[in-house]
Amino acid sequence: MLMPFRLFPNPSSYPLPLALYSCGLHEQNYQYRPMGYPTLQCFINFGGYGTFRFPNDRELVLAPNHALLLPAKAAHEYYPGPDETWHLGFIGIHGTSVEPMIKGFDLPFMTSIPLNPAALDVLNHKLTTIWQASIADSPGIQGQLSVQLYEFMLLLSEQVISHKSPILPNQPKASQDALQQAVQFMKQHYDENLHISNIAHAVGYSVQHFQRLFREAYGVSPHAYLQRVRLEQAAAWLESHPEYSVQEISHRLGMETSYFIRIFKKKYGVTPRSYRNAYAYRHQLQ
Repeated sequence: MLMPFRLFPNPSSYPLPLALYSCGLHEQNYQYRPMGYPTLQCFINFGGYGTFRFPNDRELVLAPNHALLLPAKAAHEYYPGPDETWHLGFIGIHGTSVEPMIKGFDLPFMTSIPLNPAALDVLNHKLTTIWQASIADSPGIQGQLSVQLYEFMLLLSEQVISHKSPILPNQPKASQDALQQAVQFMKQHYDENLHISNIAHAVGYSVQHFQRLFREAYGVSPHAYLQRVRLEQAAAWLESHPEYSVQEISHRLGMETSYFIRIFKKKYGVTPRSYRNAYAYRHQLQ
């Protein structure tokens, strides 16, 4: 469901910990904000891809199933890729507890935040609930929306795929060390014909036990994590090595070309060729 941009028309007469400023989900066009936005912004990419630019020519490509948090008054601009349909959800939040909330959830600003595969359905439903509730002009709606905003940010934090080292308080340090060793092994040998069973045995676990520990620590299966490492490397090659064909990159990753193209598009929303062309186009504009 697409939702046009809406400013919340009923500011509260008393301070709220969290208050809705704006929200929506629609096909996104170019936006230029040299003075930033009045409030915290949370963006969620529901399809396609686009680029955010910040001062000092810093760029961030927001891929599908990723989120982005921008603090209030941070200068930025953003735009879809060439010939792209970019469905971007957004919500503006202000109030007395915005910064403590972000800090408490340990969410980073101005960083592309990967989300779990089921995140879009969960967050879309919650965003729709907030958008529809903002139409109402009933008594107490501001307080109700404040609760909804907290629940939205809580859901977002729960859907984030952690890139940090695993924290397993109920597991011995040996388990944590083994998982870190497994991740390092994936990053060093992503271009080889790796089998999860080989990785599990290399760090001293059965396949079943290793998969359970890995999912608890990182929120995804070992296979999904390895695939993400490979696709991120593919994106880096597409940007930095124009002489590499799509077929060559897929072979370097040990993948059949059509399969590589399919899973790359699923992650980034575009084919590898379109991703490379968009990257080249952006840098021609600089």
